[in-house]
Amino acid sequence: MPDSVTGDERLYWHGYSYVIDLSGAILADYEPDELQQVAARIGEPYGVYVSCESMDAARVFLRQVLDGFDGLVDTNHFEILPANEFLTLVNRHPAWDWRRQPSTEVR
Repeated sequence: MPDSVTGDERLYWHGYSYVIDLSGAILADYEPDELQQVAARIGEPYGVYVSCESMDAARVFLRQVLDGFDGLVDTNHFEILPANEFLTLVNRHPAWDWRRQPSTEVR
């Protein structure tokens, strides 16, 4: 359902609430060189922004959505990881907060 404030999609799933922006507008937050690096890895990028109410909500959502996904995940910690590598780290280190700790510290 659309969020009444932002117009983004709101999802209620497994007891959690998510705001999802499928417009691709999140790509405007990236520097041109970052987008070039992403394009070199996967082709023309399409960005999806997901806001979660908690890290637990994020883990539930990402474990489901990223399983089998062939793309990249921006950790917001100066890292853009392949989805399968990100998901492996999330499963191997359940308490990992990728927003505050680089993946190199949990490998």
